[in-house]
Amino acid sequence: MMSRRRGMRLPRGFTFSEGEVNREPRSLRPGALVVVAEWERGVLLRQGRVERVLEPGAHRVRQFRCGVRTVDMRPWVMTLPTQEAPTADGVPVKVTVSGHARVSDAVVYVTGTRVPEQSVYLAVQVAVRELLATTTLEELLGGRAGLADRLTEGVRDAERAGVAIDHLVIKDIILPGELKRAQAEVMIARAQGLAALERARGETAALRGLLNAARLASDNPALLQLRLMEHLGTSSGHTVIIGAAPGAVPLHAGGQTVSKPQV
Repeated sequence: MMSRRRGMRLPRGFTFSEGEVNREPRSLRPGALVVVAEWERGVLLRQGRVERVLEPGAHRVRQFRCGVRTVDMRPWVMTLPTQEAPTADGVPVKVTVSGHARVSDAVVYVTGTRVPEQSVYLAVQVAVRELLATTTLEELLGGRAGLADRLTEGVRDAERAGVAIDHLVIKDIILPGELKRAQAEVMIARAQGLAALERARGETAALRGLLNAARLASDNPALLQLRLMEHLGTSSGHTVIIGAAPGAVPLHAGGQTVSKPQV
């Protein structure tokens, strides 16, 4: 898009309608045929005054001293350059804003302001700064959807240029370097705390399982023997010594103690 139009310099990075390069009405001869495209409206002027709006189609203009200015009515994407302003809690941030806009009134677009781009740019810029001034940093980072609606509703004076802002969104939020580092440290500490909490939960669950197993074995001693037999059935190469059965009577023979079952 051309950044200079008849001596007017647009803000760098600000985009507007691509078709509105020639702002002067095109002079017509009596009996001239004017063809208006489906996406356009033609503003017919006679002796400097608005005569009527030409709808899409072919029009034969028979009056003298007439001119026509065609206006593209299709929506376009509008991008606002990076804006820096403090939030409600005094934190300076940079934001970029984009949205959709369209010409809502062709006559007002032609006659309302000298440069519609500047009027729309100023209206959006003021709305962004007012939004940041009433929004904390936490709200800005956590509620972009609601802020987009507030930003769109906060745009004023664009109607004076015959332009309607359909929707604006905050694309990027750039924080100061110190705040970025502090936020990164907070996120790291939060992640480390969650990891420590999960480890503690795992250890607690393991201890609870051991405690339940100890209580079950204490109440049912035969379970230990069954568990031992189960383990022996699934492994090999072990030497297992099983103690005397309950009720055995120890005997001393040759300096050794031998367990003999009672009869």
